[in-house]
Amino acid sequence: MNLSDDLFTWNPGMPDSVEPAATLVVAVTGFSDVGHVQHVLTTNLEAELPHQVLGEFDLDDLLDHRDSRAPIIFDTDHFEGYQRPGLTLSEFTDENGERFLLLTGPEPALRWEGLTRRIIDLIEELGIRQTIITDSIPMATPHTRPVQITRWASRPEMLVGNVPNFGKYQMPASFPAVLSQRLAETGHDYVGLAASVPHYLSEMDYPDATRTLIGAIHQVTGLCLPTHGLAVAAGAIRAELANQVAQSEELGQMLSALEQQYDSATAEQPALESRHVDVPSADAIGAEVEDFLRSIDDPSDESDETATTAATDDADSDGDDNSAEDSHAHPTQGPAPSQVPDRRSESDDSSQIDRDMDAQARRGRMTSDSDSDDSTYHPRRGTTE
Repeated sequence: MNLSDDLFTWNPGMPDSVEPAATLVVAVTGFSDVGHVQHVLTTNLEAELPHQVLGEFDLDDLLDHRDSRAPIIFDTDHFEGYQRPGLTLSEFTDENGERFLLLTGPEPALRWEGLTRRIIDLIEELGIRQTIITDSIPMATPHTRPVQITRWASRPEMLVGNVPNFGKYQMPASFPAVLSQRLAETGHDYVGLAASVPHYLSEMDYPDATRTLIGAIHQVTGLCLPTHGLAVAAGAIRAELANQVAQSEELGQMLSALEQQYDSATAEQPALESRHVDVPSADAIGAEVEDFLRSIDDPSDESDETATTAATDDADSDGDDNSAEDSHAHPTQGPAPSQVPDRRSESDDSSQIDRDMDAQARRGRMTSDSDSDDSTYHPRRGTTE
């Protein structure tokens, strides 16, 4: 393992090889961490789950500190509290003992392509089978309705049953979006999950969105991540919001309008149809396959079928010879069965003749073959007058 390169440095205390993990969760904030969803997610996981830092990217070459200024404290006569921004890769263990990796930190401003290539190298080196890219977006939705999740993925079949919230539109690129595209282009599976946050709460912590995001991560990966602390925080924020709405008629009207809009939009979404399908058991399928293969591979069946066919042909030939002899011996008995005319063919021919003659009769009267010009032939009656 190369402990350092121009972008990523492994923790010096790490062993020479890291055990493979199935899932990488990316919580790199986009151009705005709406509702502080990814920050709350990272803080919650670090507080509740055992973890260790594997390494970090050098943000001095990736971050524009003028546009993304970390906080610092001035205390009376000195500065303190500055924490160097970091884009760190950590190993976590969920509540069921399942290992996963978390990449967290601010969105880089520079060298996006180089960073995406290095992340893909780490994914291949660590045996990551699936990457989860998290995000949050402001939406004109009320906090009194469920949080919606917008999904995207490297392959459509990874989003079975998904009802898109958006169509096709152009937007400013973010690093998580670029990483998504590059992962798909290089054949690596990923699922993107973005939690919607009410636009009027975009500048404050919104734990309800983080809870819903964790639920979506569980649906995709099976990871069991803690949400108890988030539920308590979300309940406190909802109570405070309810108090503010109760004291402001204007806020109440705005909330009511957003609720009506949300309910109308969700009512128009098509419901997923659930059907019961009877699937045969494994034993039944195996029996069918064995019967099919036996019918192909068993030569005795083919020889028996050939013999049966030959015997049938001989019997038919003998029957024809016997019928011919009987017709010579007993001429009054009528023709042999094989010589009986097909009455259905005759009937069909007669019907066709009648239709042809009717058509001619409609075009003009048809005279018979007799010498009399006054005799008229009636097709249906077969007589002349």
